Amino acid sequence: MKVEDILKEDCIIENLKAATKEEAITAMGRVLLSKGYVKESFQAAILERERLYPSGLPMEGHKIAIPHTDAEHVNESVILFARLDRPVEFSSMGEPDEKMQVRLISMFALKEKKDIGFLLDVLINTYSDNDTLDAVLKAPSAKEIYRILYKAVEEKIAEKLKEEAS
Repeated sequence: MKVEDILKEDCIIENLKAATKEEAITAMGRVLLSKGYVKESFQAAILERERLYPSGLPMEGHKIAIPHTDAEHVNESVILFARLDRPVEFSSMGEPDEKMQVRLISMFALKEKKDIGFLLDVLINTYSDNDTLDAVLKAPSAKEIYRILYKAVEEKIAEKLKEEAS
């Protein structure tokens, strides 16, 4: 997996306006659909998966959510990243009763089911770096958010591949 295959400059939303996680997920799903990355079924599937399996990452520092759904709803693999104009409430992954205020959402759509575990590990490691998330929150433009994420994800993919080769 190469970072350029999944992280695209036109899939960064600088200041998404949403009052709820459902609004944010719906808006992001519409972007992916309009660009042809996902099928019509993606929208309902990702909202249902979020209801059943919340995607807020329970980390120290900045909070981020990583909603995703099954490969059958995807035409082409991609990550859509959004920085919200204000936080919305997500439930924590693994602890649905734990609520968190999230300003960053990394929605991914993967065509190959076999890649989900690898990408989840890479993203969780990337987003565990509070300096990276701090830089994303302070970035002046979508282009700068893309640059920061590209570099961070590329480093984590390289580390993961090296680890797997050992």
